[in-house]
Amino acid sequence: MGRTAGQRAGLTREHVTDAAMALLREDGLEAVSMRRVADRLGVAPNSLYAHVADKAALVDELIDAMLGRVATPTDDGWRARIERVMRDSRRELLAHPDLVPFALVRQSVGPNALRLGEVTLGALREAGLDGPAAVTGLQVLLVHTIGSAAFETGRAQDPAPAARRERGRERAAGFGGLTEELSDPISRWSGDEIFERGLAWLLDGLVRDAAPRT
Repeated sequence: MGRTAGQRAGLTREHVTDAAMALLREDGLEAVSMRRVADRLGVAPNSLYAHVADKAALVDELIDAMLGRVATPTDDGWRARIERVMRDSRRELLAHPDLVPFALVRQSVGPNALRLGEVTLGALREAGLDGPAAVTGLQVLLVHTIGSAAFETGRAQDPAPAARRERGRERAAGFGGLTEELSDPISRWSGDEIFERGLAWLLDGLVRDAAPRT
């Protein structure tokens, strides 16, 4: 069987992903196209198709390459390992905001996503969750982590955050009831604090669900 154009050009999937990631960091996701990646590598665009089928597949590769920057945790204890995976995954999502909308809607099944999922499932088993319950626990943790990053990246694009906060406080204060009473904390936002508290609450709840009923 003859070699593909990509094989003849000496390309690997890692070469293609690295070039796409460099474009993403320099110019954003809109700049990432099969032609731009090929130009960066000095090859014809059809050379890429041996490794990625289209831009959608290239985005999947970028998401998994991003997750490759999340180390396999060596912390003692199931809880510390889950916290490390979720915190570091959120850190990388915040560092790659253009990928966050895709992480929200696509199930990542690349090698790094599977590696981190395996770590988390193993930690959940240690906590007492197994089988489908552990899968649900993993999914809940991912919703919290990716959702937190989505909120943060969206707010970072607000051109006038101070004005929006003050407008929100004023409207809450004029609403009455508990909304008025809590208008100051409602108008403030601490992404890191909210993420950490939510993660703690989720892990506490998972442990309670895993505890044997008497």
